Amino acid sequence: MKIQAETQGAVKIVNLAGELNVDDSIQLREAFLKLLKEGATKVMVDFEKVSFVGSAGLATLIEMMQLLKKAGGKLVCCQINNDIRGLFEITKIHKLIPIYENRAMALREF
Repeated sequence: MKIQAETQGAVKIVNLAGELNVDDSIQLREAFLKLLKEGATKVMVDFEKVSFVGSAGLATLIEMMQLLKKAGGKLVCCQINNDIRGLFEITKIHKLIPIYENRAMALREF
């Protein structure tokens, strides 16, 4: 999995590409923790190029959402394909982490 972070205003955007499996969730967690150390409180995860998310990836997203919430921040996701959206809905994660069709809609959340 490729993980790249960029900044747009006060929002940190995490761009993912590939599969988010057990090994990659560790890498993603480290990237999230680095953003928190840098003071990020507004984080958007772009799933446009993600083909698979496993349970460890879901757990990492929930952990990040909780850490950001404690810091007074927020996590949102965007551009999730239908298969991954179905997984988010089955596990009810979409009720914890807002999902938007595109980046512009997600950025308006902040």
